[in-house]
Amino acid sequence: MNSELVNSMSVDDLKATLLSVLSGDLRVKDGALVPSEKPGPRGPTAKVQPRLEACKALMVQMAEGGVTAKALLEAGGGQFVYTDVLLVARNLVAEGVIVETRKGRKATWNLTTSE
Repeated sequence: MNSELVNSMSVDDLKATLLSVLSGDLRVKDGALVPSEKPGPRGPTAKVQPRLEACKALMVQMAEGGVTAKALLEAGGGQFVYTDVLLVARNLVAEGVIVETRKGRKATWNLTTSE
């Protein structure tokens, strides 16, 4: 920041700028203040990817008649965990492969019907 700009700022503006820098919302790059880049979600790691693929394959297979997380976990025999089921289900719903229905907290997933 150049000194003319700093001298022209009010005390409140200077405080707000300083707090933004200290909180990480702003950073100094080439002498100027720029917004900080926030990292996005990392996505599945190499360790988790095989579990997700196994869960996805089984979910698509079992969703024809409707499947719950409990049924998937039992059929998977320990290949994947509950959070894998939720992630795969969310992705498949977003892709339009399955639909989710809820009865209270219990979710059931079914294949989408092609019309």
